Amino acid sequence: MDVVNEINAKAAAEVVTDVKPYNLTAGSHHVLKDVYSFFGNKIMNSVAVYIGCLNWKLDLQLLESYAVPTVVCDPFGDDPAWSAAVLEKRAKLMDWMKYLKESDCGTHFVNPKWIQPVAEYPGNFDGTMNLSADTSVPVTNWDTLVKKAASLRNKPSTEEPHFALCRIELHNEEINILSSLLASKYRPSILYVRWSESPDESQLTCEAAGHLQSSGYRLVSINANGFFLYHYTGQDIYSCCSWTKVGMAHPFLDLMKGQVEDFVSSLRKSPAKLEVVKDESAVSEGASNS
Repeated sequence: MDVVNEINAKAAAEVVTDVKPYNLTAGSHHVLKDVYSFFGNKIMNSVAVYIGCLNWKLDLQLLESYAVPTVVCDPFGDDPAWSAAVLEKRAKLMDWMKYLKESDCGTHFVNPKWIQPVAEYPGNFDGTMNLSADTSVPVTNWDTLVKKAASLRNKPSTEEPHFALCRIELHNEEINILSSLLASKYRPSILYVRWSESPDESQLTCEAAGHLQSSGYRLVSINANGFFLYHYTGQDIYSCCSWTKVGMAHPFLDLMKGQVEDFVSSLRKSPAKLEVVKDESAVSEGASNS
């Protein structure tokens, strides 16, 4: 068990994502400490897609912190007044500043021309999807949404947009949305998800969260406001072993077993090195006690 813990600790140490609360207000979003260092040159071509009606005052923290062109999908039209206000007020900067002040947004500021509200549900096709017998929504594929966000820069670019951030808060729809995202070619660097049920209390959510982390995402923080913050590392378990191996053992567990056995075997082949480490530890401990 100590060997397994050591391996897990080393793996966890490989990825460090520094985050901080946006401010000291209870429930404020967790954001990257240094956005520009994290994204590097990619920030110049980065975009974001937000799914679900914004909590305007709270989510301004994200819009302001990451400051990239953003498409906001409100497929159910939960706040048409907000969408209309953004489209209307962004034409004149003074009107926009007045709107922010009237919305009790304090000193927050975001470029209104970099926010595009759309009444669309993200997916892997363009068309219409029936969510129930009496509910259908327009669907737009992820590629179109990402390119629509990139077009807000109003600058021609031959580079592929960098999908930097995705925020998902759409009650009982996050599992379907994540499924379509993971089935697409895109892997947003930073992912905010507000699960409708805790992954530790709902089997469906547990499987969705497990699939997300198995696909290369790592859980960085859980906020008091309900958002889970994930960072894409590219370290997915699906591509590291064969899924065509016939047998009753799980392929990934077989792989882990083999790696642990190899690790233990390598330790046994260098007992002298282990003894030196042990002696140094004892001396260090003795010196600290004295």
